[in-house]
Amino acid sequence: MEIIVILLIIAAAAGVECFLYHRWGDDKLGYTAKLEKNEVTEGEEVEFTEELRNDKRLPLPFVKTEIIIPSCLDLGTGEPESKEGLCYVPSVFSLKGRERCIRKRKIKCGRRGVFEIGSSSLYGGDLFGLASFSLPLIQNESLTVLPSPLDTEDFFPNSKLLYGDLSVRRFICPDPFMISGAHEYTGREPLNTLFWSATAKTGRLMAVNKDFTTSSRLLILLTFQRRDDIITAASDGVCELLIKAAAFALDCGLKNGSEMAMAVNIPGEETASARSGEAFVTEQLRRLAALTACCKCPTCDFITSQPLEEYTDIILITPFLSQRNADLLKSREQFGQYIRVYGTQNESDSDLFVQITRKYEE
Repeated sequence: MEIIVILLIIAAAAGVECFLYHRWGDDKLGYTAKLEKNEVTEGEEVEFTEELRNDKRLPLPFVKTEIIIPSCLDLGTGEPESKEGLCYVPSVFSLKGRERCIRKRKIKCGRRGVFEIGSSSLYGGDLFGLASFSLPLIQNESLTVLPSPLDTEDFFPNSKLLYGDLSVRRFICPDPFMISGAHEYTGREPLNTLFWSATAKTGRLMAVNKDFTTSSRLLILLTFQRRDDIITAASDGVCELLIKAAAFALDCGLKNGSEMAMAVNIPGEETASARSGEAFVTEQLRRLAALTACCKCPTCDFITSQPLEEYTDIILITPFLSQRNADLLKSREQFGQYIRVYGTQNESDSDLFVQITRKYEE
């Protein structure tokens, strides 16, 4: 008799618990997922935070969420990749009444792109698994991974570039705002060029040296065409290297203070107007992050369609350099333009080509 009473009590308790979790299990339950920042550079880590709030007195012994993340972003869990290129990472919580739980994870961004990170659904239940509830979640966070530039060690420059005279473009008159040292006053310099601090140190009357500056306009041409006779893009590994080379060219232009414009040989892309500064470079890196490698037209037609005469420097980034394209670019040097080609294969004898030596994965 006592056993029957105990069983009835257990059954009644289980029934009450089942009713409570069916009725109020998902009540006053909140979930948020957010990224520390929405824009990082390739190779960096970003913090992903989940917060689950239980604002009622009823405890929640089991709550499970699933994080949907692209496979190229590493959460360090080793979850298998699905056919769609996504990973479903489970996250389990247990909360008391009126409690919240915050869980932080580090996401390593291994590849450039624009990604969506979020949670698909939330499941929960009682201690015995008799009652369960579920909630649809729409917690999507956008993450932009900017491409990282190549290093100077990733290029093998042509030996012809290391010897001989170097042609330098500069203004005829020195820049009055560009000071590069001091020299002894000769009496021919204006009095407003006297360098009093240097005079006090040397004990002689000194004047400032004014340096020469130049104004450069850089055009970056990016194409993914595999060969002249095939209007298809190169392999994914080669295209990623070319995008990194474009980021390298943008970084060099920023350091030199050049006005820059970038044109990409893919459908729907237009040449950006020439501008300078960090804001413009960041805008172009976002453009590179969202690129899908393909070809709009042959590289030769792509080059001739650009206003080359408006720029002092031209950099072509291509999987290979044919003799036809090399001759086309070489002809621009007679107008005093600086021409350089970054690529992985050189089918010409041109000294404009600078080979990218970093290894890539097919």
